[in-house]
Amino acid sequence: MIRKLTVRVPATSANLGPGFDCLGLALDLFNSFTLVLDEPFRIEVTGESAERLPRGEENVVVQAMRRVFQDAGLAAQSLPAFSLHLDNQIPVSSGLGSSASAIVGGLVLGNALVREIAPQKELPVERILGIATEMEGHPDNVAPALFGGGVLAFHDKAGLRTTPVPIPRDLRFVAATPDFALSTEQARKVLPTTYPRGEVVENIAQCARLMLALSTHDLDLLRGGLVDYLHEPYRRPLVPGADEVASAAVDAGAFSVTISGAGPTLLAWCTAEHAITVADEMTLAWLNAGIPCRTLVLEPALTATAAQRCFD
Repeated sequence: MIRKLTVRVPATSANLGPGFDCLGLALDLFNSFTLVLDEPFRIEVTGESAERLPRGEENVVVQAMRRVFQDAGLAAQSLPAFSLHLDNQIPVSSGLGSSASAIVGGLVLGNALVREIAPQKELPVERILGIATEMEGHPDNVAPALFGGGVLAFHDKAGLRTTPVPIPRDLRFVAATPDFALSTEQARKVLPTTYPRGEVVENIAQCARLMLALSTHDLDLLRGGLVDYLHEPYRRPLVPGADEVASAAVDAGAFSVTISGAGPTLLAWCTAEHAITVADEMTLAWLNAGIPCRTLVLEPALTATAAQRCFD
């Protein structure tokens, strides 16, 4: 049996402007989850918000592992003794998919153990996506965390399905994260339950515009801002300085600026040529609003979540 297993899961940006609850993107910022078998149970956490994250059975990674065993029809006691080391590089409660990363990491680790203990009970990746969506609530974060790249998630008669979304390789994403947290629960509470038909129609047009720009690599179609009517107008007031920061990014050469996930991170879409300048101007704009922030220039993470096996 495997002795040690490491899984790396990328950060994600969900919603992607007008792609509310259905479009997501993996970014090259990673959390790593290392499991060592036959050790007394303990969880070591390093990196982002290490002091805030639980170190007991309630940890999301452990819960996801146990959920896989339950879904595979294996008794909880068949989960072997293990320790975990979690190295977090994705900011928590930032809109960059830290919770999705933990869910996917735990599910992949758990499924790897199922494969070792009872290979015939290993869950297909479609079921892993289904469990991740149930745990997270929406697929637009967990799907790119699992598959990498851009992902469109949708439902039809066959159930939940995903398809890759092409991401031009010359696109860069500047993630500007202000120094305050915004819980997903809080951000969801401000959303209405109904929308005017005209706004829904315009949102469909904006989403079609985004998909056309990405599939044809015509990035000029992104200029002028990706207008969203379903979540950004209600969440921007929860992010002080958001309008000024977005304007600064566009003035510095960004094509568009979207709220990453539920926020508060703002994601500027730009080319590599403008990325550093955009990052500097976003940082300055938030500092002028009296809010420290951190900016990262990120590329799309185009590969699937990797499970790296190490045998003793």
